[in-house]
Amino acid sequence: TVFDPVFTIGHESAFRINQLYSSDDGQYTLLIKEIGDSRCPEGVVCIWQGEVTLKGEWTTPSNKTNIELHSVLNDQQKVPDGFTMKIVDAKPYPKYGTETKPEDLVVTLLIQKK
Repeated sequence: TVFDPVFTIGHESAFRINQLYSSDDGQYTLLIKEIGDSRCPEGVVCIWQGEVTLKGEWTTPSNKTNIELHSVLNDQQKVPDGFTMKIVDAKPYPKYGTETKPEDLVVTLLIQKK
C-alpha cells in the first residue's frame, strides 16, 4: 500500500508508530509513540477480548497535548479538547504463535471535531 503521512479530520485515516502525520489543512500533527495490542489472538480462547491502545502527541499551532486512546476502555482515553478520537481498527489481527511488532501495525483512527 502507498504510505501517506496526511490525515483528514472527520475521515478514517491509517497511522503507524513513530511517523509524524499532518492534517490536510496543515493545522494539526499526530505522532504515535506507543501501540499496545492485547486483543485475543485467533486460535485462543480468552476471558477478556483485549484491546488496542496507543499513546502519542497531538500538536496544534499553539500547543502540544499527550493523547492516550483505548479501543475498549473509552473512559481511560485522553484526547485534546474539542476533539473525539476513535480507534476503528488495527491490522494485522493477532494470531496465535505469530509475533506482531508495534511497527508492523497499521491503526485506523477517526479524528473528529466536536
